[in-house]
Amino acid sequence: MVAGLIERPGPSPNAPPEVLLSQRLPGRHLAGCWEFPGGKREANEPLTATLARELKEELGIVVDHCSPLLSLTHQYPSQRVRLWVFSVRWSGTPMSCEGQSIRWVSKTDLAELDMPAADAPIVKVVSAPPRYAISPAWQSDQGYVEAWTAMLEAGHRLLQWRPGPSLPDKNRHALARQCGALARAYGALWLINGCPSFAQEVGADGVHLTAGRLRALTKRPEGLSWVAASCHDELELSQAGALGLDFVTVSPVQATASHPGATPLGWAGLARLVAVSPLPVMALGGLSPADLEVARHHGAYGVAGISGFAGGEWLDDG
Repeated sequence: MVAGLIERPGPSPNAPPEVLLSQRLPGRHLAGCWEFPGGKREANEPLTATLARELKEELGIVVDHCSPLLSLTHQYPSQRVRLWVFSVRWSGTPMSCEGQSIRWVSKTDLAELDMPAADAPIVKVVSAPPRYAISPAWQSDQGYVEAWTAMLEAGHRLLQWRPGPSLPDKNRHALARQCGALARAYGALWLINGCPSFAQEVGADGVHLTAGRLRALTKRPEGLSWVAASCHDELELSQAGALGLDFVTVSPVQATASHPGATPLGWAGLARLVAVSPLPVMALGGLSPADLEVARHHGAYGVAGISGFAGGEWLDDG
């Protein structure tokens, strides 16, 4: 399946963008649900050709350009669906060409609608930046705030706070709150790599679970807006999906100094895991913000990293 994220500016300068949705017709699977417009791929048809054909047939618009946004796979009771979502530049006036209802919806209101289960993780993650900056595992607070500030000043708006294991608890709480205040001042989301209760205590937007914490859980941690996890294989991806997390990192894509003994997946290995992931994927390991386009062509939503995200300006917002 292929779908398009079709956007237009909001009704006022400060309003969030609006997204075009179609309602599934009676008699079809998931009838009545609102969804991103698109359809089924024909045999040997390129994904971009499928999207252009479907949007012309359904909405009467022309696809001027499209680029991959993310891919995931959802298991419905009766069928398994691999969904590719593309960001679309288009021309024309959208209209209902097949008798379906269509509507423009504020990006912030998408979660209020009845949408297919496969679309739910997409609705959440498209509000997050596609570049995920991870702090070094500092053993003391010396230099940490400066490094955290440098990531924010470089333009990163999704950050992971990752303290070293020997950092004293009293320093950890104070330092986390200080970094959290900086993240809020820059309008950034920040997740704690650690215990969910600690993330709640310091007012983080969410928690990033290690693979070990992920495997030990039986339900999604409560009281946090964002919950992500580190995954390295199909079992961990399945567990993250069963818990209803928001996104995962998949690593290592390339060789990294932080995990010198780990065997890199390579881009082909990343694509293999993305193909079975029920959640949006951030590619991690030996990558930089400049690798976003390549990662998206392999199905990932974004890229994550430590040293490659420590500084440096970039202009494309993804």
